[in-house]
Amino acid sequence: MPTDPAVLPVAEEAARAAGAVLRDGQRRPKEVVSKGRTDIVTWADGAAQIAIVEVIAAAFPDDRVIGEEGTVGDPSAARTWIVDPLDGTSNYAHGIPFFCVSVAVQETDGPLLAGVVYDPLRDECFAAERGGPSALAVSTTATLDHALVTTGLQNDDPDAIARYSVRLAALYRACRGVRLLGSPALTMAYIAAGRVDGMVQRDALFAWDVAAGIVLVEAGGGRVTGFEGEPVVVEGRVDVIVSNGLLHDALLAVSH
Repeated sequence: MPTDPAVLPVAEEAARAAGAVLRDGQRRPKEVVSKGRTDIVTWADGAAQIAIVEVIAAAFPDDRVIGEEGTVGDPSAARTWIVDPLDGTSNYAHGIPFFCVSVAVQETDGPLLAGVVYDPLRDECFAAERGGPSALAVSTTATLDHALVTTGLQNDDPDAIARYSVRLAALYRACRGVRLLGSPALTMAYIAAGRVDGMVQRDALFAWDVAAGIVLVEAGGGRVTGFEGEPVVVEGRVDVIVSNGLLHDALLAVSH
């Protein structure tokens, strides 16, 4: 399916609409609801997804939207939008200014077509279309001892925590710096823009956490794979290693 030229502008509009909800919501009580010990939701998650769906439905009423806060539309639709209305909910709920809106569009059961990550507090929008021109450029860091990488875990399973502890120690031994930022989508945008060199995330993510980020990182010249170097299937739970490309094999090796 040729990419509709309106897709990327609509994705940006939807992300900005959700971002306005989140920005305005900073002045309201967060009304946290716990899905589990490590997984929370606020009123803003749902309100921001409603804003996204309204923009997409107005432009493309036949498309499907899959989001962290629910799914709308026909599964047989030609296009599917994969959205996270608030990536970094725990940061948001605690007043930590590192969260974003993530909007991606995919040919249903096919390739990702476009991605947008929007930081509403800084009014910074990272956007790219697969195969199109991009102002994004990953870093040129070539060795892990000079690299700043990120990781994280949102999982209360003891085995996942044990595996994470081993990876975290290995990263600290190999890299110049390791950060736990709490918003995978915004972190991937930072990798695409050359601010962070890589990311290692396992036992923690869903498709809506990474879909837009994959488009951005690849547009910036970086690489996203699973832990065996395989292509990432944007469906259900996903494990990812993200890098500027130069560091990818080294991150794969140190993350096992």
